Amino acid sequence: MATILQKAITPQMSVAYLERGLDRVAGYVVPAADAASVTSTAGLFELHGLGFAGTPFSPDAPIDILHLPVSPTAVVLPATGGQDEEGRRRTGGQFLERPPFAGTGFTSTGDLIVPLSWVEHTRLTPGARLWRFTPGEAEPELIGTYHGVAFGWQNHLDDDTFHAVLPSKYVGHVAKIDLGTFAADVTTDESGNPTVLTLVSPSKDAEEHGFTRTAAGLWARKVPAGEATELFEIHASARWHGIPVRIVDQGPNKEGEQFCRVASLAHDADAAERLHMDKLDPGVYETTVALSALTDVVYAQRVPRGWAREGQLEKMRAQESTTPAPAPGAPGAVPTVGRPVVSVGAAGGDGRPNPMNKHAAHLQRVAQGLVSQAPAGWTRARVLCRMVGTRGELLAAATDADGKETGLAGLPGDVGKALAEMRHASFEPGRGTWFAALVTLEPSGKLTLNLDYTHEQKWSKPLEPGQYTADLQRYPRDDEHTPDWLRERLAEDEASGAGGPAD
Repeated sequence: MATILQKAITPQMSVAYLERGLDRVAGYVVPAADAASVTSTAGLFELHGLGFAGTPFSPDAPIDILHLPVSPTAVVLPATGGQDEEGRRRTGGQFLERPPFAGTGFTSTGDLIVPLSWVEHTRLTPGARLWRFTPGEAEPELIGTYHGVAFGWQNHLDDDTFHAVLPSKYVGHVAKIDLGTFAADVTTDESGNPTVLTLVSPSKDAEEHGFTRTAAGLWARKVPAGEATELFEIHASARWHGIPVRIVDQGPNKEGEQFCRVASLAHDADAAERLHMDKLDPGVYETTVALSALTDVVYAQRVPRGWAREGQLEKMRAQESTTPAPAPGAPGAVPTVGRPVVSVGAAGGDGRPNPMNKHAAHLQRVAQGLVSQAPAGWTRARVLCRMVGTRGELLAAATDADGKETGLAGLPGDVGKALAEMRHASFEPGRGTWFAALVTLEPSGKLTLNLDYTHEQKWSKPLEPGQYTADLQRYPRDDEHTPDWLRERLAEDEASGAGGPAD
């Protein structure tokens, strides 16, 4: 069963879905199962970080929530980074985003803390549902159901009418059969292997080839998956004004010149705003440009191995035969810390030691603890550590082969001890030490370390008075490295008469 992701949908996007049949989605998401207990609009507003500048959302107004089954070709990234270039550099994350984005890879409301991710442009999956949460109402209202490329959205607010757009072949699954190439929905068995394809065509001419007209006005035909010679998703990437973009649609204008709709893959709000891209949602920036304005255009296929046809498998085998195989590890061996993906503290040639190297021994202990609790078939495990004064919190989760992320309980005590030692060893005179560390591990041993020296953390329970004062006494900071929020907390400690809890 596919993992279900949850995303807040702007009022404009809800109209595009229900009245025009738009079939794409991108942006920040949380696991729906983890967020199921949040049913108030105030809670959803906080959990989904909807208090950004210019927001169309309000905690006192209805909020629409999309539940999206994850496609096998979807790209879902941990939402780590910062609110500016300095914050992104210090955490080592990919995203530069506007407040209230925290960049830790998690989001919270009340006592609930859940993983926060970003999904790259993908076509909606059949079975996606749009719910409307209304202040004061105990249960949400189902306002729309997506039935796939040929049938589109069923608008439950308008007599269950159907609306669909002709799907882009640049976002979503595509099938090649003897008749040609078609946008397609893929039905799979319990093992994830394709069984049936639903092909879509805009033309009545397809009727002579067994296509029938749908309630949404398109033409559809179901065929056994075995009839496809190729089954994939196109990923067309390029560069525009120096930033990486993805082509999400393409077509000619009246003069025959090819134009593209492109989405930014830079994960950089500053760059997108500088280029005057359209902001559709936090983390989602698009614009329309001439194909001739793009450079380094690359068309690639995304093919889950279980979907690959024989010709595609031959290409995979050829690629694998030219790639050296990794040395096999001993049975049950713990992955060792691999090469650093993020060089926190070393970016820009500032001369500070790379923490991935400096803390290798600590990180190895953290990796061992994660592996000891990770379930069979895990594809990623991560732990978020927050520390200040004498307080510390650990949040750990693992992702399975289906992309579902679940919490890890019972981490060995040595994980917390290793992270506490690492925090102490991270201290730099005048700069202090970090408030949060995010460690992400893959089964191959590749490890990512994100450190946050700058931003205030969200704690599951309020901190005791004096914690920040005690922390600053132990890890002094110069004025230039003392953010405004920390000055405020220190002033609150002083006003309360708290001199900091004893060690």
